[in-house]
Amino acid sequence: MVGGGLAGLLTGYKNKDNEVIIFDRKRFPGKKCTGIISYSTFEKLGISKEFIEGKFKEIEIIVDNKYSVYIKTNVIRLDRVSLEKWLDSNLNVIRPVNAIIKNRNEVIVNDTKYSGEVIDASGWKGKAKWIKALEEVKEPIQEDKIIVYINSKNKGGFSWIVPLPTRTLVGSLAYSSPELFLPKLDKRRIEIHGGSIPRTKPIRTEVKSIGDRTGLIKTFTGGGIFGIAELLSTNNYEKTFSKLSKEIIRQYYLTLTLEKSWWFWIHFARLFKDRTINADKEFDFHSLLFTPH
Repeated sequence: MVGGGLAGLLTGYKNKDNEVIIFDRKRFPGKKCTGIISYSTFEKLGISKEFIEGKFKEIEIIVDNKYSVYIKTNVIRLDRVSLEKWLDSNLNVIRPVNAIIKNRNEVIVNDTKYSGEVIDASGWKGKAKWIKALEEVKEPIQEDKIIVYINSKNKGGFSWIVPLPTRTLVGSLAYSSPELFLPKLDKRRIEIHGGSIPRTKPIRTEVKSIGDRTGLIKTFTGGGIFGIAELLSTNNYEKTFSKLSKEIIRQYYLTLTLEKSWWFWIHFARLFKDRTINADKEFDFHSLLFTPH
C-alpha cells in the first residue's frame, strides 16, 4: 500500500488479516479536515462509533445573510485525526519514506524491492482546478445544526460553522482569499489550518487505487471519504468505480454550470426561502437526491 492517509490506512485495516505494509512520505498521520459525511457512508467504513464527534439532522444554508434554506439530513462529523492515529498505531506503517510504484506488483523503497498486490493511495496527481480551504478551530457554542453560508461575492465557494461538543469549526472555501469569507464568531481561536482541494474528474490508473488518487472527490464540497467508503464496502471494485465516476462527473459539470451562472443561482435560491430540502437518502450523492417538499 502506497499512501498512509485515510484511504491507505482504512484499506490496510480492512485487509489487516493479510500481510499489509503501508508506506507514506509524511512523518506523522492525522490530516485535519471538516469531515462531514452521511451516516450511511460512515457505516460503510467499518469503524467504531467512538470516532463520531458530532451528529446533525439539519443544515441551514444562509444566502447573502438575507434568507435561509434548510436541509433535512443525517450526517456526522468524523474525527479524522484521531481515527488516522489509531489506525496508524494498529498497522504496519513505514514512514517517512518515498515509495516508487513500478507496476501492479512491485514497489521500490530505498533501493529495496517489495512484491505483492500494490494499491495506490498516494493522493491526487493529475490536472485540476484547485480551490483553497481555510478553517479555524474555536471555542464551543450552543448549537445543534450545521450552518452554511453562500455569498454572491464568493463565486463557486461557501463557508460553514460546525458546532462540536468541545470546539467549533469555522471555515471557508474560495478560489482566492478564503479568509475574507470566514464567518464571524465571537469565540477564542484555538488553531487554524488550511490547504487546497482539487476539483476534477475521476481517472483510471494502471495500478488499483483508492482515495483522492482516483479523483472520486465531491466536486463542490471537496469530500473524498464517501468514495473511499463505497470502494471499501464493495465486492465489485470495477462496477462501483464506474458508478462513482458517473456521480462525480455529474457533480463536476453541475459545479461548472453553477460557477458560470453564479448570480442566477443566488437569485433562484430565493424560491426556496424558508423551505426544507430532503437529503436523508444519501447526503453524499447529492446531485440527484435533493427533493423539495
